[in-house]
Amino acid sequence: MAMDKISVKVLRDVANNPSIIEILKNNRKITATFDPQTGLVLEGPSGMLPSVAEILQMAYPFEMPSFGRPAWYDRNPKSVGKQYDASVAGHASAIRITYTVPEDRKCIVECLSINASRDGAAGGDNWINVRWRHTPYGEAATRIQTVTKFGNTVGDVIHWTLGGTLTLFAGDKIEMTTSDLINAGGSVAYECGFKGTEFDA
Repeated sequence: MAMDKISVKVLRDVANNPSIIEILKNNRKITATFDPQTGLVLEGPSGMLPSVAEILQMAYPFEMPSFGRPAWYDRNPKSVGKQYDASVAGHASAIRITYTVPEDRKCIVECLSINASRDGAAGGDNWINVRWRHTPYGEAATRIQTVTKFGNTVGDVIHWTLGGTLTLFAGDKIEMTTSDLINAGGSVAYECGFKGTEFDA
């Protein structure tokens, strides 16, 4: 079983505060010690310990101001991301990447990228299209970015990256699509993806 450990800088008499002792009585899996350097030290199973703010509020019920919510990066953060790397022959629009924010979560998208290059000549000039789109929960899709290239030269490249961040809410979805409506033959190599951080809403 995973264990957590927290230390709170308080005086010895505060560490013996009845409210804190009551927590330990109610959950015997939590142990407490006092260290002159670090203060009150609580140890117990993951997810069972009170937060530092809760301990300080109990230790100093009249002196301590109320605490706001933790910053987003302290609310059960999780890195998420997907990548699409493939060389594909001519095709109509196809979804290559899709991501939906889970219930009770949010996500800050820190990177969206598009990179495509023709690696096989086709029967004639035509369009390469790569698109990122965003569908807010319960609403219609909107375009984040579409990058295109007209031609048939091997080595032709299109490239784009998100300049900034994008905040997504529960149920929001992002998708990446590709299309290459060539006359005949040929192929395009795609290297596209995204990286974000999920956290509790």
